[in-house]
Amino acid sequence: MGSPAIANGIDHQETIPRVRSTNPSLAALIALATEQSATFRRLIEAINASDGIVYVEAESGECGRGVTACLEGVTTAGAYRILWIKVDKNKTECDLIASMGHELQHAVEILSDSDVRSGAEMFLFYTRTGQRGPGRSAFETAAATQVGNAIREEIRDHCRPSRTIPTRNSSIVIASSPPSVSATGLVTMPSQTMTDGDW
Repeated sequence: MGSPAIANGIDHQETIPRVRSTNPSLAALIALATEQSATFRRLIEAINASDGIVYVEAESGECGRGVTACLEGVTTAGAYRILWIKVDKNKTECDLIASMGHELQHAVEILSDSDVRSGAEMFLFYTRTGQRGPGRSAFETAAATQVGNAIREEIRDHCRPSRTIPTRNSSIVIASSPPSVSATGLVTMPSQTMTDGDW
């Protein structure tokens, strides 16, 4: 197993956000959660100190097998590792922030091992360190569950009321084809995600 990827010759004083979204509403929620939740803020700080860039994007569907949020994959772009998180935009605000935190914990887990640089290596990493989720390509960790619950408690008084939908599972789902990434970290999301029958 590789050592934590915290240095790698990257200037971590740069001002570009390491946890990003192309969705303005999600970007605003990331900022709110960073301000209001110490647990969420620690995740952001850990990612900022790594060689990772994490994209958080909104979807209206599922990641597969009833999972409504997932870490889809990892690849490289120059000196960086790029990770993609998918969340359900139809969740309540508190549940959406908690889901983002849950998946960011998975991102921190991946970024703690410098050997994990592809979807295949991510799969092998979680076969060693995680628990099986719904389907052969989905995994879960106790740490991510605990982080999501902690964030929900920390931000519940700061969330705006919105319609309630059932809270469902989060997980790691291995993507069938990784998003394309330029050397500057610009990303094009994939059209499909691997589910149980695809692995």
